[in-house]
Amino acid sequence: MTVLAAAHNLLTKQSWEPAPLRQIVESALAPHMSRDGAFEVDGVDLMLEPKTAVSLALALHELATNALKHGALSAPSGRVGVSWRVENQRLLLVWRETGGPQVSPPSSRGFGSRMIERGLSAELGGDVRIDFRPEGVVCTVDAPLPVRAG
Repeated sequence: MTVLAAAHNLLTKQSWEPAPLRQIVESALAPHMSRDGAFEVDGVDLMLEPKTAVSLALALHELATNALKHGALSAPSGRVGVSWRVENQRLLLVWRETGGPQVSPPSSRGFGSRMIERGLSAELGGDVRIDFRPEGVVCTVDAPLPVRAG
């Protein structure tokens, strides 16, 4: 798994200290950036704990893989926006696909969707939701930021 190796490499460089969210996002998306302008990444400077960084990197990689196979990145005009902000000590992250084929909700959730919604929710102690909107998939993360002692 290239994305897992990239996340571990980034964390190793950081000596398994918190890592910048922007770097986590860009590392997870790097294998899918074959087309200029396919991704727009925007967010505040924020450091993530190592375990959270790895979980988020895996979820983003899964979303990007699905976007390439079935979603926005399967079309020449398709784009993905990944944005995040901090509000009331919570991380609010949004993955939004546009310009791809029309989306229909799946009849059942696959392993990847369940891993993202349930696994990442549990890891972050928050809410992760994937919406299959006709204009494109939207994944929202709403999770408390860890409070560090010290």
